[in-house]
Formats: sequence, C-alpha cells, structure tokens
Amino acid sequence: MKLFENSSRFERFNMNWLRLLGQGLAIFLMGLTLVIASALNPDAVIMSARFFSWLPLCGIVIFAMGLLECLDAFLAKEQRDFFQNLQVGVLDTVVGGLIILGAAESLARLSLMIAAFLIVRGIVRIALACALSLPQIISTAVCGFISIITGFMVFLEWPTSAGWFIALCLSIEIAFRGWAMMVFSIWVRKQQSSTVKT
Repeated sequence: MKLFENSSRFERFNMNWLRLLGQGLAIFLMGLTLVIASALNPDAVIMSARFFSWLPLCGIVIFAMGLLECLDAFLAKEQRDFFQNLQVGVLDTVVGGLIILGAAESLARLSLMIAAFLIVRGIVRIALACALSLPQIISTAVCGFISIITGFMVFLEWPTSAGWFIALCLSIEIAFRGWAMMVFSIWVRKQQSSTVKT
C-alpha cells in the first residue's frame, strides 16, 4: 500500500519534457504512417511474408519500443518507474519478437496473440493510470479503451481477419501511445513552469 501512496505524488518534475515530446511525436508519426500504409497498401510484402501486410514492421516497432522501455526501467531512479516501465517493456519486447518470428507462420495464430496483447495492453494502461493516480488520466484511459476495442475487433475478426486489418489495429495502438506521451509531456511542461513561478 505504501508503494501506491509514494507513487501517487508527482513532486519531481525533473523529466525533460522536450525529450518526452520528441519521443511521443516520433512514435505518433510512426504509428500514423503505419495506419496510412496499412489502409492504402494492404497487400504489401514485408520480410518476404505474404498476406501479413505491414504486420512485420509493426512487430519491429513494438519490439524496439519494448527495448527502450526496458532501458528506461533500468535507468529509473524510483521503484515505481522501474516496475511500471519493466512490465510494459517486457510485454512489448516479447510480443514484438513473436510477431517478427511468426511472420512466416499462420496468420490465425498470430491474430489471437495480437488480440490478447491489445486487450491486456489496454487493461494494464487503464489499471496503472487509476492505481498510480497518473496525471492526464483521461487521455491514458481513452488510449486504453481504444486498445481494448481494437483487440476485441481482431479477436472477433470483425470486419475482417486479413493481415492488413491486424496491422491497422496495431498501428492505431502505436499512434495513440505516442499521442498519450505527447499529452503527458505537455502536462510536465506546465508543472515545471508553475513550480518556477512559485
């Protein structure tokens, strides 16, 4: 219980909001590019995987973001940041790696894993935002709900079970993750400017 009491206070604002904004913008633009590519060129062949559309590239992006989260965890100064970044980073790294390695396998098997990943990722995001009383909880919750909805759409194969749709859902998750990071960086900037004025 003490962990939640300590973690709900955001007294330190020594985060570099420009770095957060830059990371969020880069992730958002990668996700948006993949969304557009999945919609406009659904028959793309990436890494010699037919019928997977942009899914292998989405896996590479998620894998890279997972590695960066794990690195952030090991560089974290607080226990709360370590556990939060590590659990998200490990999940992203494992799922991203499985998507990359499974690009030549059955799309049906990958779609179940991706549906579970999207649903779990959304639930974890909402639960952490509520339990840790994170700032900008609305934007985090919206991103979590969108991830859960797209996960159920992949699971139910609605409107389709094609590779381009699964890649589109993963790309939406990536784009909204970047958007949430940009919103958080703007909040950090406001907090830093208000502490300088007082």
